[in-house]
Amino acid sequence: MRSLRERLKEYGEGLFIARAERRYAKLAAANLVGLYWQHRRERPDVSRRALYHSVVAQRLGPQANRAAEVIRRAEESFIDWPVERELRFRDVVHYLIFEEYTRGGKAREGTRTNMGLAVARVVPEEI
Repeated sequence: MRSLRERLKEYGEGLFIARAERRYAKLAAANLVGLYWQHRRERPDVSRRALYHSVVAQRLGPQANRAAEVIRRAEESFIDWPVERELRFRDVVHYLIFEEYTRGGKAREGTRTNMGLAVARVVPEEI
């Protein structure tokens, strides 16, 4: 049985990690919203999907060729659940940020916080 000290230490580390995850999600989402509006101004007549693709490609940088895959996976993850609907930029941002975060560290197999909530606070639902 673990001691109280060990449990408190683990709890404190968990709080620190969750806070870092939320901060990462908010900053990354704000960056992606900025890119969204920049691309929207530059190409106002482009479709939503093409706009999402250009934003994701820019965010991915050297791995820009993965943009279509990221959008497809976001679609698979979000448009059928909880109800069937069209893909939103918020969905793409949520998927991309989660993927970036979990791929960014060797020990990150998931998150301790719901990054979707942090993303929802930054990315307007209507874009």
